[in-house]
Amino acid sequence: MKHLIFLITLISILLESTSLRAQQAVSDKSLEDKEVFELGFPKTLSFRNDKWLLTSNYEQWEKGHIQTNGITKKYLQEETNMPPIAAQWASNYVQDHPEKLMLVHLNGEARSVNDKATFNKYFPGHWVYEKGSELKEDIQKNQKTILLDDASPFSLKAYQVHGHNTTIAFRPHDILLVKIDQEGNRIWDDYEFATLEAVDYQTNAIVIKRGQHGTKARSFSKSNTYIAPVAGDIWGGNLMFYYNLSSACPLDHNGQTAADVFLCEMKEWFGKGGQLENIDGIGFDVNYFKVKHKTWDCNNDGIIDNGLINGKNIWQEGDLHFLENIRKTFGPEFIITADGWNDGMQRAVGILNGMESEGLCRWNDGFRQISRTINQHMYWNIHNSAAYKFSYITSKLRNPNDILMADQLRRLGLGISSCLGVTYSPSANLKIPETVGGILNQPNWLGQPTGPMRYVLDNKIDLLEDSGVTMSNAIIKRFDLEKTTYKTDNGQLFLKGTDLNHRKDMVLKGPEIKAYSGDLLILLEAKAVDGLLDVDAESLVPRKINIRLEGLPKYPEEPMNSHLLYNDLSGFMGVKGYTPLMYYFRNVGNTNLQLIFEVEEQGEFVIKNLQIFNSSCLITREFQNGLVIANPSLQPINLNSNQIFSDQFKYQGLEIPNKIETLKTNADIPINIPALDALFIIKKDL
Repeated sequence: MKHLIFLITLISILLESTSLRAQQAVSDKSLEDKEVFELGFPKTLSFRNDKWLLTSNYEQWEKGHIQTNGITKKYLQEETNMPPIAAQWASNYVQDHPEKLMLVHLNGEARSVNDKATFNKYFPGHWVYEKGSELKEDIQKNQKTILLDDASPFSLKAYQVHGHNTTIAFRPHDILLVKIDQEGNRIWDDYEFATLEAVDYQTNAIVIKRGQHGTKARSFSKSNTYIAPVAGDIWGGNLMFYYNLSSACPLDHNGQTAADVFLCEMKEWFGKGGQLENIDGIGFDVNYFKVKHKTWDCNNDGIIDNGLINGKNIWQEGDLHFLENIRKTFGPEFIITADGWNDGMQRAVGILNGMESEGLCRWNDGFRQISRTINQHMYWNIHNSAAYKFSYITSKLRNPNDILMADQLRRLGLGISSCLGVTYSPSANLKIPETVGGILNQPNWLGQPTGPMRYVLDNKIDLLEDSGVTMSNAIIKRFDLEKTTYKTDNGQLFLKGTDLNHRKDMVLKGPEIKAYSGDLLILLEAKAVDGLLDVDAESLVPRKINIRLEGLPKYPEEPMNSHLLYNDLSGFMGVKGYTPLMYYFRNVGNTNLQLIFEVEEQGEFVIKNLQIFNSSCLITREFQNGLVIANPSLQPINLNSNQIFSDQFKYQGLEIPNKIETLKTNADIPINIPALDALFIIKKDL
């Protein structure tokens, strides 16, 4: 026992020492002087294109990135095969340009099995497995065909190959054979990895390639062996296994979970003398708030659980603890962001500095779900308590239809991000003239905002006739509140679900409205009285509040099923206060529409100031040196200058560099804002 206590104490001292070195390295940095926190808009972050210019020299690489306020790229081997020079040049760049923000783009859910460090640091219990099977017969070490009780969990099309082209490809499962004890617990020391080569579902037989990932083929007894598919996917050309970040992750011989080992690696990378010592933080590519796949067995009991055990979300619990430990280890002078464009992705507001929108809306959507982008960033902007708020929107476009209008959609993305007060992240080799003011050639030329983001409508008639502002009996009668308890108080409508399954989403019908041709904009403010289950009552983690419309016309089919993204729009609300939300539906047609609210879980929430306008919507914001007008509508919008400009200045349009018009704000001059585009205007004193 004394030896065991000594060993545990020694491990604790070593971990604490590593943590202190990491904290010391980070404490030497200060983020307040970084351009992204000091200069005006547009703020820019050079995003990915990881190997761009790496075959040239450092001076060319430096020149290629210098006009942006920071960089986020891959520098390590954890996902893709990066040359060591990448981390070295990144370190040199920070030393040469301490005003620039430098983040490492890190996969927060999985690890490349081609990385030599993977199996030296992580043991088999650190990966996620899917439901598996027991053996029908003993197997010998030279045996390739295996008879199972059930072959249905095994597939030759298990791992999706993610890449730039839109063709979907898959690869077969990797498999773990592991010894189990009498209670069915896995004995992680007695195992072998294999790769599936064939499967016969009629005879429950599989053919496997033995002895993979550094293991050797060995014999297994049917009485004490379990065989399970490894959860994984293909990224950067490499097979990656998913970390088990749940609170049920098995402990290795050092008493560490996968999250513990991952954090120890980060301490080495960012600590004194580490590869990333000079780097300012992490941009997690993916780190899921909820279980990503519906086949996972997170607690290794042979049953698909999706991260829910005995009514508790063990995945969410473990992942939040992991992120909290990263923040505790590296302190406030360290940036942590993560993808947030998917419902299952990260929502750790208050722990992270911000979120990434991968594309203006998502990687395959350059404009359709603009409501989600605005609502989600609005929530992070208002409620995030991190010392430094840093969120960004990338320029990624993968939808073939969107690529055809890439220039205008990226200009729209730059405009929306500036209006929201977040950074825009074009690919490293992508040049957008408006980022430097066109002919001004000056980064951050807009300066600081002089007012809030505004919505400019061409029709200001509220279809609810202000009844959603007062929450009068007239509007309450138009809701179907049969499956809720509710009350009104001072213009607020409080709602709570009555389903006994408290995790079930609440679905309730709102008012039916008569809409005419054109667009429909729904505005409201929302607050969660009850937070999400399994998080602290005071947590800043938001709940979803979505709106969809029944009765919309059928939109023309688009690649990647993106025509389905025009409906079911997302919003977010939390317990710390109200969040203003917008839901923008396009080309609604001349018809009756039924509002449907879909609210995450059954807990109580409250809405107020509900208004509905049959109108297109411009998004604008004024800055010290100019104005941004973004048009997310499918049609061009014509307005007079006095509907947009708020003070007496002359303006100079960037959209036609060779035909710059001088506009007086008191002259009531018509201005055209093209569809799905943004107009950047330089302000000039009279």
